[in-house]
Amino acid sequence: MNHHQQERAGLERLESQERLSGIPPEELLDLAGLENGDDVLDIGAGGGYFAFAAADRTEGRVYAVDASPYMLDVLRGRARDSAKTNIVVAEGAAEHLPLEDGAVDMAIASLLLHILSAPRLAIQEMLRVLKPGGRGLIVEWLHPRADGKPGHRISLESMRLYLEAGGAYIISVNIWADTYYSIVFQAPLPAL
Repeated sequence: MNHHQQERAGLERLESQERLSGIPPEELLDLAGLENGDDVLDIGAGGGYFAFAAADRTEGRVYAVDASPYMLDVLRGRARDSAKTNIVVAEGAAEHLPLEDGAVDMAIASLLLHILSAPRLAIQEMLRVLKPGGRGLIVEWLHPRADGKPGHRISLESMRLYLEAGGAYIISVNIWADTYYSIVFQAPLPAL
């Protein structure tokens, strides 16, 4: 299997997981309080599962950021096909987002942070690019790997600590299909 086939297989696996396993993007965007006019960032956007759902619901800009050239090609093709004019596809790593401080109202990281070597850095970056009081949505695996193989997972408790250490305020925590958890948080407001 060449690299391109691996990436395509990875995308297919991710999209079947997202669709079959009860990660409903519309419900999660409701929970996160997405409003029309919000600018949104989808980090590690993959095929755009959350980005396109968000673009349906806001006239603001939706930044779909990924580090993989293959995923960026997929995103650009899908954005063209969808005729959505508010999707901005950009290359970037979660630890070094290609956005200014305070650029977006909402930032999303779905099934991404567990694959990073420095998830805390990515959380700091999420908080950096959010407007003061902006909202973040994180979706992650709830349980350790079922096959018993060592695979990086970030427990709900650890994620809470990372966010609180960054000054974030946790708005809600939900469990989906006993497989994933979601956390909606608010970026710190400026000190009075």
